[in-house]
Amino acid sequence: MRRAAGPPDLALLGERLETLRREWRLRRLDSDPLVFPHRYADASDREVVAFLSASLAFGRVASIQASIARVLAGLGPRPAAFLDAWDERPIPSLRRFVHRWVTGKDVEEFLRMVKRARRAHGSLGALFAMGDEKTGDFVPALSSFHRNLRALSLLRGAPSRGLRFLLPSPESGSACKRSHLFLRWMIRTEGFDLGLWTGGRFTPARLLLPMDVHLHRISRRIGLTRRKAADLAASREATAWLRRISPADPVAYDWPLSRLGILGLPVTLPEARA
Repeated sequence: MRRAAGPPDLALLGERLETLRREWRLRRLDSDPLVFPHRYADASDREVVAFLSASLAFGRVASIQASIARVLAGLGPRPAAFLDAWDERPIPSLRRFVHRWVTGKDVEEFLRMVKRARRAHGSLGALFAMGDEKTGDFVPALSSFHRNLRALSLLRGAPSRGLRFLLPSPESGSACKRSHLFLRWMIRTEGFDLGLWTGGRFTPARLLLPMDVHLHRISRRIGLTRRKAADLAASREATAWLRRISPADPVAYDWPLSRLGILGLPVTLPEARA
């Protein structure tokens, strides 16, 4: 891939992105972990399932979907109600669960945090809002959200690798792709996104691109970032360019762009100017 040598042609890129957005708006939900919260009608179930699904969204698509399905099978038809009534004892179906380096014990502790957050605050959205400064992007609020969730754990000593991965620290400079993916699902209302968190502070204008290796490769090619790493700085740089095209909803283009990467489709967008 040729390294992007200059800024994107925003007029042409905006036209192509809008075409791509219309083309992909309601296509291939089956290729994304967002398919799981769509199976539930209740908002509480959707929020819980979305957080779990986004947190496990790493690896091959088939592996991700198989792992999410296995966890949800143990939570029954009403996952939020299951957690509210759960005595926090081990869940039998997770005894031998492994998704890459995340174990069943990691997932159980993650679910315990979610249960305790719901009991204390009513919803994950309410806990998230507590740490939101209401200005800039959502990175500080996300840091506070994960910190407050980790504080609900009763485990002693350092958390496992898997648990740290499920609740990453944005302040480290990581793109935290899965966390920003969850925020996109919660806040946007267009297309497949769920729009469960509403109100003045929860505006799509503050969202960042969920930057992963696929989106980073495409972003470099079309001039949205010159960063060599798919990190937080790359996400902010790429989102800033997209905000000039769509100020109110810069991540509106994440769905079609991520489909190109996930499905291995050719990129027909204009490349950056030399």
